[in-house]
Amino acid sequence: MIRVNEFQFYELAIAIHPLTSAGDELKYSDVWLEWSNAAKALNRIFEERALEFCFAAATELYGAIGNVVPHDFGQAIAKLQEKGDPEPGLGWGAVQPIRQSASKFETILSAELNNSDTYWISPKGTHKTSMLLKSARSMLPSSVVEHIPEAATDFDEAGRCWLLDAHTATGFHLMRAIDAVMRAYYRAAVGIEPKKKFRNWGAYIKQFRSCLQADQKIVDFLGQVKDGYRNPILHPDENLSAEDAQILFGVSVSVISMMARGIQELTTKGDVLPLTTDSLHSD
Repeated sequence: MIRVNEFQFYELAIAIHPLTSAGDELKYSDVWLEWSNAAKALNRIFEERALEFCFAAATELYGAIGNVVPHDFGQAIAKLQEKGDPEPGLGWGAVQPIRQSASKFETILSAELNNSDTYWISPKGTHKTSMLLKSARSMLPSSVVEHIPEAATDFDEAGRCWLLDAHTATGFHLMRAIDAVMRAYYRAAVGIEPKKKFRNWGAYIKQFRSCLQADQKIVDFLGQVKDGYRNPILHPDENLSAEDAQILFGVSVSVISMMARGIQELTTKGDVLPLTTDSLHSD
C-alpha cells in the first residue's frame, strides 16, 4: 500500500492545462522553463501512480514537449542561448502537437480517474488515520511493544481492520493481542508457562483467582472482557458494529496497559512464586 499525495494532481493540472491553449506566436524563451516543468510533473506522476489507460497519451505528450524543449536541463539552457535576436515564434508546426497531445491526455486522464478505485477512509474517533493504518501499536505501553511483539502485531492488524470497517475482524485481532499479554501476565504472576491444553481465558482467570500475586482488579476486568466481548466474538452469529469496535479498542488498551503495569510490578519484586490453593503444573 502506497500513501498517495493528491496535491500532485493539482500540480499536474497547473502544469499541463495551459499547454492545451498554447499560441503559435510563443517564443522558446517564454515557455522553455514552464514546459520543462510540465514534462517533469508528467513523469513524476507516473513514477508514483499506477495509471494505465492514459500512459500512451502521456508518452505522446512527453515526446511532443521534448521535441521543442529538451528534457536534459543543460541542453534546454543551451538551446535558449542559441536563439537569435529578434527571436522568432515557435510556430504552428511545433506548438500544435503539444496542444493536441495535451488535450488528448486530459480527456483520457479524466476518464481513467473517474473509474479508478480510489476511496476515502473515514476517520475513526479521535485517532489519526495514518496511525491506525501503519502503527496502532503506538497506543500500547512501550514494554508490550518491546517484549510481546505478537500483541503489537495483532494491534496493528486491528487498526487496519477498523479503518476498513471490518469490525468483527477488529475484535478478533484485539482479543488475540489481549491473549498474548495475558500469557505474559500469567508467567509473571503464577511463575510458570501456562500448560498448552489449559491455554484459554477461563483457565487463566480461574488460576488468577487463586493466585495471591495476581491483581484482582485486573482479573475482574479480564472476566468482564471475556464475558462481554471475547465469548460473543467467537460465536459465528455475532458481528461487531462500528460502535462496538470503537469501544473495544479503548477497552483493549486499558486492560493491556493494566496487565503491563502488573507485569512490571511483579518483575520489580523479583521471581517470587505465589502461594496458590491449586497445585501448579508445567509443560
